[in-house]
Amino acid sequence: MLALAIILTTALSVPPVPLINQTAVLDAPSPTVSPTFGIHVGISGGRIIASGADPSKSGGAVGQIATFEFQPTGEWKAFREMQAVEQVMPGEMALGRIALGGSILLASIERRDGSSSSVATFQADATNSGWKQDGRLVASAGPPEPAFGGSLATDGVIVGVSTVDMRVLGELARTVQVAPKVFLFNRTADGWNGMGYLQREAEKQPTFFGASLAMTPGQIVIGCPKAIPAAPHQKLVTGGESVVVIYKLNAQGQWAIDGELTPPENRRDYLGFGTVVAADASTVAVRLAQVTGPGAAVLVYRRGDTGWTYDGELKPLGDVTTGAGWGIALGISQGQIVVGDPTATTAGQSPGYVGCFVRTAPGSWSEALRLMPTVPVATSRWGVALRVDGRRVVVARSQNERDGIMPGGALLFTLPPASETVAPLVTPGETAASSTPLLAPTSTQTK
Repeated sequence: MLALAIILTTALSVPPVPLINQTAVLDAPSPTVSPTFGIHVGISGGRIIASGADPSKSGGAVGQIATFEFQPTGEWKAFREMQAVEQVMPGEMALGRIALGGSILLASIERRDGSSSSVATFQADATNSGWKQDGRLVASAGPPEPAFGGSLATDGVIVGVSTVDMRVLGELARTVQVAPKVFLFNRTADGWNGMGYLQREAEKQPTFFGASLAMTPGQIVIGCPKAIPAAPHQKLVTGGESVVVIYKLNAQGQWAIDGELTPPENRRDYLGFGTVVAADASTVAVRLAQVTGPGAAVLVYRRGDTGWTYDGELKPLGDVTTGAGWGIALGISQGQIVVGDPTATTAGQSPGYVGCFVRTAPGSWSEALRLMPTVPVATSRWGVALRVDGRRVVVARSQNERDGIMPGGALLFTLPPASETVAPLVTPGETAASSTPLLAPTSTQTK
């Protein structure tokens, strides 16, 4: 794999856009157990985490979360120990999904027997691992929620937990809820508080409302595709119409619909609009997956004086051939959108792509930078997951013994200031959730 990486770098020594290499290689501080360690990453301020899903056979503590902290010297230092998820029952899967924001860390704990899943919560702490597990979020009283924690998001203050089944289930059938919810929680002086939930009207058949989440202060973006990819043995389930719903917190402290994004008319056969979303205060990037075929796209929407409008599609320059994974990882910060695709090929070389797009003066989006590692990455894994915070981009680097990548972790890239990123002028190729529904007007409201 190392030889392949050298050949790939040489072949792309003169790319159509500037390349930037990693500013830090963040390896787990000790051997890792999960075969997918490094597939999940997070960044918030001066902290970066890496992890991977881990099943529990005997219960107790399971999983590993590696944490790195930025030092005054400019280096990133790993905490001595890796944080496990405590009080896991036999048969549960921990760390299938994680989310990091501010001093809050979330980790899913999945049940496979039809009962409700849950989400472990952690608070940043000056311990050997950097975290203290301080609670567990669970669904409110009612029918079981096997997919509670199917998607997770936090702005560092409020936590969003969906009930759409996004788990990797192997031979098990996917759980489909007729009216999924997105539960909201916040932390108070007395501990975690269930705030209520957001839910789309039943008559709209919102089968996958909450398949993806993105949160910024005062804003929640919720993806509701018509379908999500199914395993070969699973029946394809569809429901309603594809939409991405944007909620804003109004002056009365209520969540009101600020916009409903839909795909262009000529893409309505792409059932997976909203399978991945990323957002800042005025821009939303949406992955559009064909679901029944290999096609995928990334569409951009921007908020102006008259509300949310379609703002174009992200396409890499001509030397990149996108694959079925185009946009499977998205991040937005400081006017720049970062896109990952572990299936893309560049000049016919090994799969994997991470690129940065900016909006040009004429108003179109164009690829401006390409992120290129100088160390080996697992085959068909480059670009499978990433997170963005300011100018920092952390990209997953999963462990792979065959490819000589042990123990896994993350790669950190630093983007130049947005004002200096110029696109070339080239044609672009246990706290119970509240059972109270939160106020969400059914009509789109512009502000």
